[in-house]
Amino acid sequence: MTIALYSPNWHRAVIKLMGEISGEHHFENLGQLAARPNVVMLLSYERDDELAGFAQGRLLAPGTLREHLENRIGDIPAEIEEADQAGALGVIETVAVAVDHRRRGIARSLLEILHDKLIGMGADKLVITFKRGPSASSVDGLMNRLGFAPWTRVPSYWKERCENREFVCVDWNGTCNCEAALYSKKVL
Repeated sequence: MTIALYSPNWHRAVIKLMGEISGEHHFENLGQLAARPNVVMLLSYERDDELAGFAQGRLLAPGTLREHLENRIGDIPAEIEEADQAGALGVIETVAVAVDHRRRGIARSLLEILHDKLIGMGADKLVITFKRGPSASSVDGLMNRLGFAPWTRVPSYWKERCENREFVCVDWNGTCNCEAALYSKKVL
């Protein structure tokens, strides 16, 4: 198993994986995302042709956490708010592992490397957002092992976009039944 930084030759494979895991149209434009400052995108693959996993995160610009979370979160703990204002808040936005590659430590490896890269960029607090629906894998145990604590759950986080069909969720059954699960970690 190889873990490397994202390169455009993996574009189609990442789009396909995200469609299988989260639903179609999860990324509007992967190339634009890759070009943004302070973004880190990782791939896990076997041989040179089989994508096993993908992870993406970034260091937020100072004071942008609420906007990043689309103003869907009420109270933000003081230490996260302070890191946000200081520009020291890293967010891990995406972790996806292909179904036939799960239970091999790929998610953990991707998270650990992304974690370290964000710290190297100046993050002293990290926030991870996971989509949880009926088909989602439980991440609570993994997050605990990596030192992340549950922060909050937002049952209707994707509801408006899902019901407006802005993306085609893999858990769609005529209504949105997914939630966002947020975890946080103080790293320094």
